[in-house]
Amino acid sequence: MAETSGAFASFEQKWLAAHPEYAAASVFLPPERRHAANAFGCLVHELDEAAVHVHDVQVASAKLGWWRGELISAAQGRASHPITLELFRAPPPEATRHLWPELADASLARLSAPPAATLADLLGQHADFHRSVVRADASLSARTAEAADRDAVLWTISHLLRELPRIERDGESLPVPLDLLARHGLTRTGLRSPGARRTALIRDYLEALAGAMPRDRGANLHQRIRSRLDAALIAGAREADEPLRHLLEHSQPGRWRSVWTAWREARALIDAEPRLSA
Repeated sequence: MAETSGAFASFEQKWLAAHPEYAAASVFLPPERRHAANAFGCLVHELDEAAVHVHDVQVASAKLGWWRGELISAAQGRASHPITLELFRAPPPEATRHLWPELADASLARLSAPPAATLADLLGQHADFHRSVVRADASLSARTAEAADRDAVLWTISHLLRELPRIERDGESLPVPLDLLARHGLTRTGLRSPGARRTALIRDYLEALAGAMPRDRGANLHQRIRSRLDAALIAGAREADEPLRHLLEHSQPGRWRSVWTAWREARALIDAEPRLSA
């Protein structure tokens, strides 16, 4: 088990490098939830990376197909990957086993999504994957995903916001609605060039994301932390003279802000639990 734990630690470090704010969340999670929560975060990160950042569709499809097989086996007690070994220390209830390959299926569906015409279309393209994320996460703590649609929007907005700082090096594959490009007279290639039109597009995009963000931050601690930080990041970028620079400089919060946000959201979640379970 020591070897497995060490292997998992490398995936956990990669996940936390992309989401350093989640390091603080572990302190506020009960020990019995901590391992599964971190392993689940690593799994979602690996699926997201394969579906979004592997630009060769055949390679991405092969990676996600492998994950599908691994998740089927792991849910039946035959895990072989460090993440699934950590996630499924005990096999999940039979009634929830279908949730795990659904994560990979929803990831695979993202590979064939056409360019989104509007923000609503863009949110919809990612909704199936993030609804699957919400349902699988809820099953880990025997909760029901009563607000899966709302929570999927929160996950999706967080994803889209994290992608924006990549605009200069990867504008052609950046998920930006076509109507927003047309409104500002830009192409995806043109997103790589600084200028007033790109700045105006980013402001409009941030305003649209802010308008689409649900007020309730959900029932998952990691999600609540990220959503609060996302709302603050959007607000700060919209007020900044150069919103893209603000996103680049503040995309990862500092340690103390992460701890403070984690504490606030953990307290809010504890206070809400009796009401949610009533």
